Amino acid sequence: MPSFYYRARDLDGRPQEGVEVANSEEDVLRMLEGAKLVPISIESRAAEGEAAPGVDLGALWRDFERRLNGSVKPASVALFARQLSTMVGAGLPLVRSLRSISRDHEDQRLATILNQVADDVQKGDTLATAMARHPAAFDEVFVSLVNTGEVSGTLDQILDQTATYLERAEELRLKVEAALRYPTFVLTFSMLVLVGMMLWVVPRFSEIYGRFKVPLPWPTLVLLTVSRTITQNLAVTLLLAAAAGVAGWNAARTEAGRLWIDRAKFGLPVFGPLIRMYAITKFARTLGMLTSSGTQILYALKVLQPVPGNKVLEQGIEQVRSRVEQGSSLSRAMAETGVFPEMLVQMTATGEETGQLDNMLKRTADFYEQRVSAAVQGLSSLVEPIAIVILGAIVGIMLIALYLPIFSLGQAMRQGLLGH
Repeated sequence: MPSFYYRARDLDGRPQEGVEVANSEEDVLRMLEGAKLVPISIESRAAEGEAAPGVDLGALWRDFERRLNGSVKPASVALFARQLSTMVGAGLPLVRSLRSISRDHEDQRLATILNQVADDVQKGDTLATAMARHPAAFDEVFVSLVNTGEVSGTLDQILDQTATYLERAEELRLKVEAALRYPTFVLTFSMLVLVGMMLWVVPRFSEIYGRFKVPLPWPTLVLLTVSRTITQNLAVTLLLAAAAGVAGWNAARTEAGRLWIDRAKFGLPVFGPLIRMYAITKFARTLGMLTSSGTQILYALKVLQPVPGNKVLEQGIEQVRSRVEQGSSLSRAMAETGVFPEMLVQMTATGEETGQLDNMLKRTADFYEQRVSAAVQGLSSLVEPIAIVILGAIVGIMLIALYLPIFSLGQAMRQGLLGH
């Protein structure tokens, strides 16, 4: 098992350092949090006689398993958190509560996981440790909140707050997805119409125009040439399209590819600001939730990185964490990255100055959530006419290109009838 050298400060500002044997950096952060120490830096060191691990095979396997099986729905996790909060608050034993919820829960996959968690807790594990073994259901943020609740003795309150947090996050996610679903459908349908016309409609016009010896307008000529190339080399075209799709999918999974795509999302007209506000809302609300529960800021930033779902913000959070680790304030570190909006930076600075960082972050999240909801309602009335115009323009341009030669054919026929 690897060891980690850490430097930290206690609540009075006195420096502390030492070596901790643990499975990961996150475990060291939890240990420091439990010891009321503020981390400054953590460095990985190989255990004696062992080489420093280059690849975490366990993490790779867990990631593969999670991708294979999929994740438990956030709504199911939120319902579980609400039920467990009620039972723990009523004084029921933890294991008994877990088994009771697993028997009645509609999500059978989560019910199976809860039975395994109950078994681990019965064997002596903490609830957070048992949940950490099931990342498909409980992410690092959830596990961190549960760990804080267990340490502070306020598990029922933390779970209740977490359930509210998950419910609001799920509600906002559904609103944003609903706003993006219609234009996605229209663009997909437009592509299918374009492909259908290229494969079946345009070749019929090509046969007709091929019988006449008249020059074709350049838009028609381009359209007929593209259609002829595709239909005569259909197998090659399909192979090239499949290869491009696979290459694009692989590129999108790389660090640079994800960064480029996520940056492009922010730059989209109409939808870019909505996507950005949605990601900022998730960041602010989650960080506010973690800090209000007493989670150390460095650990909160660590588990928070994947939450916004955007690589640009993920890199920004990592930069903020690095600067805070070096002694910078949170607001100054956020401003230096250039990723976070000015309002969020100013509210964070105010929260740090007044000692109400969690409240300021939650109020900022409420503001951005209201803006997201307003943007979604506005898009609902705006997207439909825009989508209809786009679809009509695609079909209209192709029809104009196809029917332009008819005027030339009419003129040629008249000249033929006149004997020219």
